[in-house]
Amino acid sequence: MRRLSKFIALTSGIISCMFLLVNIADITLGVIARQSGISSIVWTEELARISLVWCVMMGASAAFYEGDNMSIDFAVNMLPEWGKRLCRVIAFVIECIVLGVLVYYGAQNVSGGWTMRSLALRIPRAVPLMAVPIGMGLFLAVLVSRFFCRER
Repeated sequence: MRRLSKFIALTSGIISCMFLLVNIADITLGVIARQSGISSIVWTEELARISLVWCVMMGASAAFYEGDNMSIDFAVNMLPEWGKRLCRVIAFVIECIVLGVLVYYGAQNVSGGWTMRSLALRIPRAVPLMAVPIGMGLFLAVLVSRFFCRER
């Protein structure tokens, strides 16, 4: 389980970095094109938005694996050990429900997006929408594997 969690986190982190590089290159190209007097390149804004969404969604599981998630746990730390364990279980269940809902409704949204095309790139709207169910599905996999590895 730990190896699977680490593999998912590493892979999603690498993919997230690739999307960040695409985003930076795309924005740089758009700025250079505008400043050099060439008319604005229409598709740069759309590609920047899509690459940023994919960067964030893919990077979420890697950030969680590394412990870079935000939490407010000062009250939990004052509890006895059984209270801390109970809070971890409750948080795990809530996180699984939220991520499961995001994956389910994200997939529903994707299924309706194959017939519509984006304005500039002319790609199916489902391509950027897929970032949510895929990214949150990877996040859920890391969450579950880390929870069960820690509880043992």
